[in-house]
Amino acid sequence: MKDIKIVIGANFGDCGKGLMTDYLSQKPNSIVVCSNGGAQRGHTVTTPDGIRHVFHHFGSGTFTHASTYLSEDFIVNPIIFKQEYDELMKLGYIPNVYINQDCMLTTPFDMMANQIIEENRGKNKHGSCGLGIFETIKRYKAGITDVDDHIREYYLEQFERENIILTDEWSRIFLDNGIFEHFLDDWDFMNNHSLAISDNYFLNQFDNIVFEAAQGLLLDQNNTEYFPHLTPSNTGIKNPKRIIENGEWNEEINIETCYVSRTYLTRHGTGKFPSECDKNQINKYIFDKTNIPNPFQDTLRYGTLDLKELYNRCSKDVGDFGNKKSLALMHCNECDWDDEELISLFKGWNIYYSDGETREDIRLR
Repeated sequence: MKDIKIVIGANFGDCGKGLMTDYLSQKPNSIVVCSNGGAQRGHTVTTPDGIRHVFHHFGSGTFTHASTYLSEDFIVNPIIFKQEYDELMKLGYIPNVYINQDCMLTTPFDMMANQIIEENRGKNKHGSCGLGIFETIKRYKAGITDVDDHIREYYLEQFERENIILTDEWSRIFLDNGIFEHFLDDWDFMNNHSLAISDNYFLNQFDNIVFEAAQGLLLDQNNTEYFPHLTPSNTGIKNPKRIIENGEWNEEINIETCYVSRTYLTRHGTGKFPSECDKNQINKYIFDKTNIPNPFQDTLRYGTLDLKELYNRCSKDVGDFGNKKSLALMHCNECDWDDEELISLFKGWNIYYSDGETREDIRLR
């Protein structure tokens, strides 16, 4: 029997999906499927011997020697791929990567346009990560898919049409041909250090398949309650479910869907946050090594966790799909919760608890 695990953020992201993916990828012959988003994901894994890395373009099972598959729903970025590949090599890991040939491709023009547009919004900025995710999607929808200088022309026309102001510095950078030439080198590197895949049948060669979603349910592109401060992808079960249901499996499959949450809520950038509170109300000693302040998303925000709302959105997303349903409650050492209520609400679910940074700190109830 083939095991399939699906790791999904239950809230606004930044919940511990990387750690849970690392934990579930320990079985031999595993592969991690990155099923949405792109290099804006930041999934932290710390090994029991102290190696720490924030995964952006590779599956968070890399430290357990699991392969990575960038599915057709992932947006590849050769610049980030090359940078992170080199980082992992220095740590002693050689990633084994498969890339679906239908993935959209982010260029430096998409990234720069994202940052220029966000800067022009001023106080009305969306809280973008600055990596060009939305711009890449929008460009593909406009039919600009060839990787050539037409992409730069496409954005210059957009800037003029929408009265977007380029500073002298941005004008100099945006018109620098050297940036695009360097990008082409990174693209060649990515192609030479990965295997192109035309369909998902190849997944049959693996015994343990872990889908690693990015962001969280509250940021799903279809969550109108939090519009417009969302991410332009399906953050829940939709993408993994489609791949699994459309797959031609050569043996019986056992599916476990695991939703991940901290014992409190966090959120990047601007946007609605009903339970927001001062960090000190959660725990004044919380220190997040990954989510440091940056010019585009500002400082990490904090809020309280409503267990009933957590259960409702997780159960609504998963429906009756799969064999097992699970909740992974992370950062248990940082904030109290009502465990009796949690167990009552998630009756029949597997419940994992973590009070540390490594896979050895996770326990199953």
